[in-house]
Amino acid sequence: MNEPLPQHRPIRSFVLRRGRLTLAQARAYDALWPRFGIAWKPGEPLDLSALFGNSNPVYLEIGFGNGESLAELASRHPQRNYLGIEVHRPGVGHLLLEIERRGLTNLRVCHHDAVEVLEQGLARASLAGVYLFFPDPWPKQRHHKRRILQSRLLASLARVIRPDGIFHAATDWEPYARQMLALLTNADDLFVNLAGPGAFYPRPQTRPLTRFEQRGARLGHQVRDLIFRRR
Repeated sequence: MNEPLPQHRPIRSFVLRRGRLTLAQARAYDALWPRFGIAWKPGEPLDLSALFGNSNPVYLEIGFGNGESLAELASRHPQRNYLGIEVHRPGVGHLLLEIERRGLTNLRVCHHDAVEVLEQGLARASLAGVYLFFPDPWPKQRHHKRRILQSRLLASLARVIRPDGIFHAATDWEPYARQMLALLTNADDLFVNLAGPGAFYPRPQTRPLTRFEQRGARLGHQVRDLIFRRR
């Protein structure tokens, strides 16, 4: 009767793949991680001003893949700070190499579950914007519960994005785009659609074109952008 209740593991929006680091990525971990990496522990608050050495606005990308688009954004906007969160080590290693190649100083990398970082590591209204580009659509009906943009994440986004900050998502999976649009529209007390009610945003030139997106375009996939402003 007094036995503790079993702890239920949260549903993850990702599956960890056993990707091997290249020699260059392994070197990047050894040489660059101490400067640009964030060894975050759950429950530990992040001091963004201390991490970047300034108080410039911070933009976060959830699941940056190989990091090339995030590095491009950081290169275009040196007056902004960028934080990338990714669970797959090869992607982290690739982004560290991009930071070195481009000579970036305004980008930091966290190898962790972005949902946990948003919930436990970031202060209220600490971000100027959040990007979610081409998340796993989990197309099968039984896997929809794994999609990252759910009510739980939306609540975290509303907490950490400052008033007038932005949430920008993009996907080439039409059913997922419609689900995202409906979820954000229902949260109209928190976010306003910059494209207008019920509309997708035309692809902004400010979003770098990724290799994934180029490949999808060749296959006839239509990309949907959603840009919402925090009220």
